[in-house]
Parts: sequence; C-alpha cells; structure tokens
Amino acid sequence: MLRIAVCDDDKHFTGKLEEMARREAAKTGTSIDTEVYSDGATLVADIEKGYRYDLIFLDIEMEKVNGINAARQIRRIDRSALLIYVSGYEQYLKELFEVEPFRFLSKPVEEAKFQKYFRDACARIGETTTYYRFSFNKKILKVAIQDIVYFESRNRVVHIFMANGSIERFYGQLNSVEKELSEGRQEFLRIHQSYLVNYSYIGKMSFSEVIVRMGDGTEKLLKISEDRVKAVRARLCDIAGGKAVEE
Repeated sequence: MLRIAVCDDDKHFTGKLEEMARREAAKTGTSIDTEVYSDGATLVADIEKGYRYDLIFLDIEMEKVNGINAARQIRRIDRSALLIYVSGYEQYLKELFEVEPFRFLSKPVEEAKFQKYFRDACARIGETTTYYRFSFNKKILKVAIQDIVYFESRNRVVHIFMANGSIERFYGQLNSVEKELSEGRQEFLRIHQSYLVNYSYIGKMSFSEVIVRMGDGTEKLLKISEDRVKAVRARLCDIAGGKAVEE
C-alpha cells in the first residue's frame, strides 16, 4: 500500500491531482491510499500525530504554512517521505534543495511528466522500504519496518503493533528482535523488558513513560523501566541531536 498526501489550497487542483494518481496507480497495479490537505499546517499537524506518507505532493504558495516551511517541519520528523513539489513558481527552486525534494512539477501539470514521476517514486519507494520478517502458524510473514509502532513481549509471544491499528504476533524473544533491528536504519529503543519502540512514533517522554502516536492519531502510554530511564533519555538526546523529547 502506497500512502500519498496531496497538499494544495486549490481544491479543484487537488481533486485533479488525486485522480491522476489513482489512474496511474490502476495502470501500474499499485495499491494506494490518498489523503488531501488544503494547507500545510494541517498536513504537518497530522504528521506530528504519527501519520506517515510514502509520497507527498506539495504546493509552495499556500496561506498559513507554505510548502517550503511545511517541508522543513516534515523533515524534522520524517526523512524518508518523498516530496514532489507542484507549483507555478520556479523561483523557489534554490530553497527546495534543503528539504531534499524528489521532483518538481510545474503547473499546469503535464500528464506524461506526472506519469513518469509517479512511476519513478514507486520504484524508489520499492527500493527503500525494508521489512521485518517472522513466522506464525507455519507461515512466513513480513511487515514494513517503517509502519511498526512498537513490539511488546508477553508470555513468549511478541506482539507487533502497527500504525494502521493492526496487531501481528509470533513466538520469539524481544532480545533477538532488538539485536536484529539494531543493524537497520530505523531507530528502535528498548524502554522496558517488554517494549521495543520505534523512535519515529515517540511523541513525548516523561520520567517513567513515553507517549507513542498511532497512525490514527490516538496515543498510548508505555512504561519505562527504572533501570533503563537514563539510557533511554541519553539515546533519545543522541538521536534528536541533543534535544530530549519531554513533556
């Protein structure tokens, strides 16, 4: 499933762009889920709540929060989403490089160029998405690591809580999962003997708890064991560049 956000304050244009994405997805056999935003502030607010998108089409000239400032805020939270700017104003091109855009589409959008960029994005996302593989009931399964909110171990069963609200499970040990994921690009923190949490979904941290934000915007409190508080706080500071996540 390719998760796409379209952000532009022209509602007619967002509808047109969304329809172009759906047509191209149907041609390529790609399953997509789209969300439309009329301003950058709402898009950023959802991402701060834990929403994740693989591909974001973003206008530059918008009220409240323009596309460049929105991208700066998005990049503080999510470095992996592909950004495609859609604008009639090419004078901003130099400023765009700091937020690592994937492509730039000029308005009015040419269908052929949109098709090419959409397929390029699908190919790039396919190359970069990594999966966690496990077995349960004699079946080999996999989930996208970027969609895992946290692992919880209970009575020799490891539960995987996903951003979309689903829960996977398998028999195993959290120590083994932690070791396996430590070699990957996504940061996971062991906050408790029973919890291994994806850093990307941590919203706040108190002395004894972290708040994780699920993909639907809801939040969960997870306990930090006393013997891990200092190590967790130090690791969070290290990942965040010296800025702790606190209430």
